[in-house]
Amino acid sequence: MRLDNIILTVVCGMSVVIAVAICWRWSRLPVVAARDPAPDTAVGAARDAVRTLACAVAAGFTAGVLVVGLVGRLVMRVLAATSGDVAQGRTTDAGEQVGEITLGGSLGFLIFVGLLAPIASSLVFIAFRRLVRGPAWLVGLLFGVLLLATFGVSDPLNPDNVDFFILDPLWLAVALVCGTACLFGITLASLVARLDATVAPQMGPGQSKVRDIAVYCSLGWLVLAFPLAVPSLLYVGGRAVFRGRLSGTLEKRPVRTLGHVAAAVVTIVGAIVVFGAVTEIM
Repeated sequence: MRLDNIILTVVCGMSVVIAVAICWRWSRLPVVAARDPAPDTAVGAARDAVRTLACAVAAGFTAGVLVVGLVGRLVMRVLAATSGDVAQGRTTDAGEQVGEITLGGSLGFLIFVGLLAPIASSLVFIAFRRLVRGPAWLVGLLFGVLLLATFGVSDPLNPDNVDFFILDPLWLAVALVCGTACLFGITLASLVARLDATVAPQMGPGQSKVRDIAVYCSLGWLVLAFPLAVPSLLYVGGRAVFRGRLSGTLEKRPVRTLGHVAAAVVTIVGAIVVFGAVTEIM
């Protein structure tokens, strides 16, 4: 085994430990933190929207790097090792060679798969967590199923993916793909819950922390991923226009019940879609 493979394997293995530690420590937090009454001014509502957006993007960035990028790369390494000599050197659906995990390829995978898609998912999660109230582990697990039913079945769980004709055993490949998606969902939700409860609503003398500054700086990723900046600006603008009125409506029992029902239906349909894809693969 080459030195770069050893280094990458160690780093990816450490990312599993860190992600599991995050889930273990914060997965029981409520995914929407109990807060003071919503701001009733446009400026206050916009400031709170920016804080929420920063927490979600920072969580998506972190969970993306740890789970989608590094754990995903480790999954590739494990599947290459279990597939035997016959699979070594064959070209995967992504154009990579089985058994060849290079630093350059890993960096490309980390940027295009481990960052862009997770950050986009974190924006969706802002709305999803309002539908499914509960501990982060439950909301994250359901969100992971939703990701599998949408992005998953179009690529990693696509029955036509050539990787499933190369990798062996199939059950391990399917289990690791599903497990990675669920781990990402729970890690994302746990980080959002933690940041949402602790990040200050604004930066100022005597209250700014290094962690908070880093969270707000994560919004810079929206500039690099410009298409994501558009829905982000719409979100902040919408919050400023409604000035807390929408938040109050969402807290009403009939609306929350309707949201739970909608989330349950989406989750069940998603589970059926994932089960159908897995059955076709196997």
